[in-house]
Amino acid sequence: MVSANVSSNEQARRLLVATDLDATLLDHQTYSYRAALPAIEQLKAQDCPIIFNSSKTQAEQAVLRDALDIQDPFIIENGSAVVIPSGQLEHPAHALTAQIKVFGPPYAELTAQLDRIRQQHGFCFRGFADLSAETIAEMTGLSVPEATAAKQRSGSEPLYWDDSESAYDAFVDALAELGLQTTQGGRFRHVMAKTDKGMALKWLLDRYRAVLPHLDWTVVALGDSPNDLPMLQAADIGVLIPNPHRAKFEIPNIPHLVTPTQSGPVGWSEAIFSIIQGPLKKNID
Repeated sequence: MVSANVSSNEQARRLLVATDLDATLLDHQTYSYRAALPAIEQLKAQDCPIIFNSSKTQAEQAVLRDALDIQDPFIIENGSAVVIPSGQLEHPAHALTAQIKVFGPPYAELTAQLDRIRQQHGFCFRGFADLSAETIAEMTGLSVPEATAAKQRSGSEPLYWDDSESAYDAFVDALAELGLQTTQGGRFRHVMAKTDKGMALKWLLDRYRAVLPHLDWTVVALGDSPNDLPMLQAADIGVLIPNPHRAKFEIPNIPHLVTPTQSGPVGWSEAIFSIIQGPLKKNID
């Protein structure tokens, strides 16, 4: 948990690091984070929160959080929800479960809405709620335990679209009437509320500022793909990690954009050290 050891008349600058996982903190091919460990330990030593901000679910992120001993709040399912663990911010340490803020309908309500749309319009699709963990494992290459964790969702639903593209356009219109949207993933189209990684990060940063007003937060966000851009735009410093496996995409104006020379966790570590050892060093406790 972030320390509050600052006198009332002093405002210290503190980094808050928000990061994507796949092909950013984790290597694209091996999923290793080893190259980022020195930078992670340096951030921990300076009491800087490390906020995972990923498409992964709460259960999927738990494995990596445990491995790295990271206790900070985190953002799941492409900004669909924020999870605040016990003992973080104002959530009591004795609480038995994490506090979850979902930006839209809870998962059970979301899947019920999708069922109604399917029945009303005759659309053909399969969501994770319709599929067994074994089937998802076969479709994705995940192990069955990993697929089980991917099914434990809070505020978004991946769909395998079995219908025509013209039907998909009508489906998008039906979702919009309910305040929902779709985003394109690798294999699936994801249905979620009209939120994104940047909006969820802004909400969480407001919580940090409210609970720890004596700290002047400098937000660093790291990602590699188009769905990371809202997070990078919401940050004070955006870091676009090179990904040679991804097609090029348009990059909007992002103030103070950092582009490391290396990809994955090597580039992640390069960027973090360049920030904490650079011009900000004298201002960060």
